Amino acid sequence: MYLKNLTLRGFKSFASATTLRFEPGITCVVGPNGSGKSNVVDALSWVMGEQGAKSLRGGKMEDVIFAGTSTRQALGRAEVSLTIDNSDGALPIDYTEVTIRRTMFRNGGSEYAINGDTCRLLDIQDLLSDSGIGREMHVIVGQGQLDTVLHAGPEERRALIEEAAGILKHRKRKEKAIRKLNAMQGNLDRVTDLTAELRRQLKPLGRQAELARRAAVIQADLRDARLRLLADDIVTLTDRLAKEEADEKEVLERRTAAEAALTQAQQRETALEVQSAEAAPVLARASETYHALSRLAERLDAVRGLASERHRNLVAVTDEPVSRRDPEELETEAEEAAAQEEELITRLEEARESLEAAVEERTCAEDACTGRRSGWRPRPAPPPSAARASCA
Repeated sequence: MYLKNLTLRGFKSFASATTLRFEPGITCVVGPNGSGKSNVVDALSWVMGEQGAKSLRGGKMEDVIFAGTSTRQALGRAEVSLTIDNSDGALPIDYTEVTIRRTMFRNGGSEYAINGDTCRLLDIQDLLSDSGIGREMHVIVGQGQLDTVLHAGPEERRALIEEAAGILKHRKRKEKAIRKLNAMQGNLDRVTDLTAELRRQLKPLGRQAELARRAAVIQADLRDARLRLLADDIVTLTDRLAKEEADEKEVLERRTAAEAALTQAQQRETALEVQSAEAAPVLARASETYHALSRLAERLDAVRGLASERHRNLVAVTDEPVSRRDPEELETEAEEAAAQEEELITRLEEARESLEAAVEERTCAEDACTGRRSGWRPRPAPPPSAARASCA
């Protein structure tokens, strides 16, 4: 396994895409001060997952992006690709060449990829930790670190030896496993607390569940009862509506009949008014006839009294031998008075009949008019021949 090539684009002083190819054996990068030799080492550390800006000789991580010059504008991202020859299978991956790429944007976002597939930083660290070339491995020694190694104490020297022996990755894994175990223990303690709390609340919850079940049954019964009551109300209202519709129909029929009767009554009233207007002259003549008959009755009474007086006188003077008048003249006068009396009686009877008919017709007309004004429903008008019978 060896580093095959390194490609830098926008990383620190490498504004343009720059590719460094390494061959098996000893490879070194030489150049004057400021030529970018340290930037190549920083690129190797950065692409393998370095997260400390100070380790990269910067104040913040965005400083690794090309900041621009007087003749060239600043770039928006930095990208470094590292290709490793894995022909011997030192890396635990089924590829003969492994390309690790890291990209950083000026807004702070980062992307990692292995052979073009997006991955996590942890995946890169796990891949490189088994090969001994991780970001914290001894293979990369920066400027100023040689003096630290030479003057290191026993603890620091032991750490360097363990790192060279490959123990660091196992320690990292151990620390990771311990963190996971601590987190698991914390989760377990939390689960235990939750279990105890749930057990403590189990009985009250059971009682509440029983109450909830009973409440559900009661609510179901209440809902059924309400539905039954609503059904009864619907049936009652339906029956009432049908009855009211029938009553309304009957009222409408009665109204129609009343309107028809009113129309007939109005027609009858009109006819009676016409008849009353026609009967007015007859009534006037009947009144005149009545007065005439009254006068005639008075005359008849006077004639009757006179006849009676004469009859008494005749009876009183029957025994007298001498009579002042001729008997034939007296008989003739008596026959004329009898004939006149019969004629007057006949005229009196006819006048009484006419008077009675006129009075009955007037009474019927007045009754009809009075019944119409008081809301009385008149019967159909009788034929003229039955006027007296209907009024009786």
